[in-house]
Amino acid sequence: MHKIYPWLILISAALSVIFLGGKRRAFGIFIAKLHSEFNHTTLVELNWIGDSYSALGYLTTSITTSIILYTNKKYGISQFFGAFFILLACITSSFVPNPHWLFLTHTILHGIGSSLILSTSSLIVNDYFYKNHPYHILATTLVSGGSVASILFIEFYAYLIDIYNWRLTFIILGILYFIILFISSIIFCKKNNNNNHVKSHIHKTNHSNDNQWNLWNICWNLCWQQKLLLLLWLIDRIITSIVTYGMLLNLTDYVYQHETLLQNSILLTNLFASGEATTYIIGAILTGLTKNLLKNQLKYILIISSLCMSIGLILWEYFTWNYIMSIILSYMNGFFLGPSITFLYPVSEEMTLLPGYISYTLSLGGMGIGMLLSPLLSALIAETFKYRWFFLIQGMIVIIKSICLICSWRLIKNLIQFNKHLLYNKQQQHDSDDDNDDDDDDEQKQKRRQPEEELEDQSLTFNSETQCLISPMIQKQSNSKMI
Repeated sequence: MHKIYPWLILISAALSVIFLGGKRRAFGIFIAKLHSEFNHTTLVELNWIGDSYSALGYLTTSITTSIILYTNKKYGISQFFGAFFILLACITSSFVPNPHWLFLTHTILHGIGSSLILSTSSLIVNDYFYKNHPYHILATTLVSGGSVASILFIEFYAYLIDIYNWRLTFIILGILYFIILFISSIIFCKKNNNNNHVKSHIHKTNHSNDNQWNLWNICWNLCWQQKLLLLLWLIDRIITSIVTYGMLLNLTDYVYQHETLLQNSILLTNLFASGEATTYIIGAILTGLTKNLLKNQLKYILIISSLCMSIGLILWEYFTWNYIMSIILSYMNGFFLGPSITFLYPVSEEMTLLPGYISYTLSLGGMGIGMLLSPLLSALIAETFKYRWFFLIQGMIVIIKSICLICSWRLIKNLIQFNKHLLYNKQQQHDSDDDNDDDDDDEQKQKRRQPEEELEDQSLTFNSETQCLISPMIQKQSNSKMI
């Protein structure tokens, strides 16, 4: 049973995130309906309603993650409270007199619930499928599967709203979500590592630091190179979020202007989500079969796919009149966006050189900022210019994302070379000391080697690509010990 339980944990966490991600991506169905029913409410306001609850959830994951770690990882309790807040949000949202009340009922309550669910899922997966686990990339890919659910949810939402109405649909979804999340709260349990003889460097680091729950303190102690990497990655996440939700929340409205039924207006949204889901399915199968084939290769996939997406969006602007080309480009742009979402957890480790539970949380914060900015760079343009220049501007934004990724790649490459040289010199000095101190006893040699060995061991913590990238925070601790 102990071999099956981690996979049961993974399936439960994946379903939790998939259902949340599916709702985020399919919320454009609600926006299209609300825009037609409450035509005095602008599209920008409706986009903020659709984005704000996810933005609040993403922006507060660092807080909820710190709380969960500080309270000794009560995963079941945090998951239950997340389920309760989401149920409460959906029920109260069904009774609002106008969309503006959704900022209170849906944004705040659902945002808190989402934050708890995302933090719990990422932490428990990091516990059971740590950085050096052979299925680490597979596990972290599976908990980024909102795109798969969006294919079903877009159809499901449109069907429910057409048959019933958007108010009753909120209640149905609230009950459905509560059942799924409540079951996972029963399954979730903290991993007991006392008897586990296999512990990786990253695992030891994560659990040995008394202040591990203070994520901001950890980031503050990074060297300037890692801070720059983190800044570039946050810009990438902000842009990714702007484009993702700018497309998903407005494509249905784009078509609905010429249709009467929502089910006839979701084709482009569905294709965009299907393209994104395709990369998720391919990634899950590939990592499941090959385990570490994509390890340390994800940054190259991200750079290439981002460049292709920028070209695809710019082309779309000049082929909006062509129905067939719009269908093809909708799917292809979703496909090229996919790696930025599907591999969010492992690629955040790769691009920031930080442990997953830190990099993933900060990535979600960046995406939360992007959600808040998305209506200004998507819905406002769509409403002001009647969707003219909409795709062109999205394409130009993705070019900035590509530049950030290329800069990060070059910086990582330079860090690799620098730290290889640093460790080589340290090894040379170590060998020289051994030759000069042959008369020392073993205990004295061991004491002298301990700080150096600790420093070299911790160099594996943040990136296994070269096995020589040094955590500046750990380096500071080691230096203080040597003094």
